[in-house]
Amino acid sequence: MKNKDFLLSIVFNVFLAYLWIFLIYLIFDFVQLKENALLLGLALASIGTLLFAEVIRRVNPFVTYKITHPVKITGFISFGLIASANLYWISFC
Repeated sequence: MKNKDFLLSIVFNVFLAYLWIFLIYLIFDFVQLKENALLLGLALASIGTLLFAEVIRRVNPFVTYKITHPVKITGFISFGLIASANLYWISFC
């Protein structure tokens, strides 16, 4: 376990968090003018999130680590912080 692994995990997951936020933003922008926008938006966002999670799982260089490995936990925390901060920023500003 090196500092390089921690930094790579943080940078990689921050980038993925921004991509996920962009995906969700595009989905909700797309369905905004449709009938049943909330239902369609939630369905597309759920499907998009599941597909995005599968792509992340296959692309992630730390796939061999256990879920409790400190590098993976650091990545999860960085993803969660960036995603929640951006969702907060988009919804209230």
